[in-house]
Amino acid sequence: MTRSSRRLLPAVFFGLLIVLAPAVPAAHAQSKLPEARLKNGLTVRKAFKSVVAATTKATVEILSSGKRVALGAVIEPEGYIITKASELKGTVTCQFADGRALSGKIVGVARDDDLALLKVNANNLQTVEWRTGGDPEVGNWLATPGVDEVPVSVGVMSVKRRRIPQARPLLGVMPQNHSLGVLIAEITKDSGADKAGLKKGDIIVWMAGRAVKSQDDLRAQILRFRPRDQMELKVRRGNEVIRVKATLGSAQDAPSRGTIQNRMGGKLSDWRTGFPAVFQHDTYLKPEDCGGPLVDLDGRVVGINIARGGRTESYAIPFDRVQKLLPDLRSGKLAPQRPFPELPPAPPLPK
Repeated sequence: MTRSSRRLLPAVFFGLLIVLAPAVPAAHAQSKLPEARLKNGLTVRKAFKSVVAATTKATVEILSSGKRVALGAVIEPEGYIITKASELKGTVTCQFADGRALSGKIVGVARDDDLALLKVNANNLQTVEWRTGGDPEVGNWLATPGVDEVPVSVGVMSVKRRRIPQARPLLGVMPQNHSLGVLIAEITKDSGADKAGLKKGDIIVWMAGRAVKSQDDLRAQILRFRPRDQMELKVRRGNEVIRVKATLGSAQDAPSRGTIQNRMGGKLSDWRTGFPAVFQHDTYLKPEDCGGPLVDLDGRVVGINIARGGRTESYAIPFDRVQKLLPDLRSGKLAPQRPFPELPPAPPLPK
């Protein structure tokens, strides 16, 4: 398909929708439509096969400890692959469209953008073709390639490039100052503190490498991290000092009407806030569909899908920002680091 003919695809697509979705009587308006009539149904996605044909060969599935957690894009033929960093929590394997499964090594992490650069032992890999010029216009069609000939999902550009503010991280405790540290007066049910086994009456004395002597210390320590980060703590419980690992929650997850509505369409990405620059599209993505390329109707990569942020909100890191990060990711300047230091020896128990 030529680029000029690809530009005619929206018109063809709308014609397809007319055929697929005739008027529905009011009495049946609330009934569930068959998949063929949905924008993300197989029939519609097949119309974009030629758009993603080349990029599919440069797209990989990312497995972490044997479970598929993301997609990735081959950006250099010598085995360099970009993907979503926060999902890489164990051994990494890259599954190619041709069936090959290669071990991946994390060589760099751009933490603010949640991007990781992987290296696999391979050469002469097909790479993605980046878009040139500016971002897509609002309303332009976009497609997310997978490792099959039919795209994972299709959608349209909905909001221009912008910053997504960081959601406030939460441990899930009500703190009180104490002579030995910070006393936990209450614990929020199902919070990171609750799931970590912390208890009412515990005294937090140490967190992520620093002593905790007051509520201000505790707050400052938590704000060093992001939602979904794991922190190590030391707490006094009676005459014992115990070590605990707790995963921070997010103020964005607090029960609210908006939160409930956003989750109606399915699971959202755990890491979905705090991005310096993204553009938004209405493509339906599962969290494990993020990390890979997003293409325009010419098959050029306009960005790397980075998160599903809401019911109709998916975010992509713009192509030019990704390109600017690649030299630092390759050089070791952004080498992956432990999110917290090793635990120091426990302080002496109170007498």
